Amino acid sequence: MEWSIRSGKPSEQVELHALCRDVLDAAWSSESIASAFDSVGARVWVAEAADGRLLGFVLARRIVDLLEIDLVGVIADSRRRGVAASLLRSLIAEEVAAGLAEARLELAESNRAAQALYLGLDFMVVGRRSRYYPDGEDALLLSSSWIPGQGLALKEPPDA
Repeated sequence: MEWSIRSGKPSEQVELHALCRDVLDAAWSSESIASAFDSVGARVWVAEAADGRLLGFVLARRIVDLLEIDLVGVIADSRRRGVAASLLRSLIAEEVAAGLAEARLELAESNRAAQALYLGLDFMVVGRRSRYYPDGEDALLLSSSWIPGQGLALKEPPDA
């Protein structure tokens, strides 16, 4: 399967909200998706199949030289094919070229697939938020840093 990575379009908010509901246990509201497009520093990237279907997305916010990765999702039949890794590599590469120094995110401790993805992209676990999620699960805090102007060399994760 082939796909391309591009910035999301505000006209895709409804489609992105539906995709979010399909791929995540705790989907964002349509208002939250709209805010992801409208807020200062918003970054929305999508993976699009050759037939025009959205396969995945990443929602993030740029705050000066920091990128907060808020949400990443990929449809079930496209998982473990490199879609999420391609989305993240594309987003981070563009942001590093524009002076990004650090990217951060949090994820459920039980989400082993996401942990493998981010660790394969040179993120490190830097903390924990106890009982962060409504079900009482802990969140792991992950971060990756770059020296602005030094370029980017994200390695390809195995079977991303």
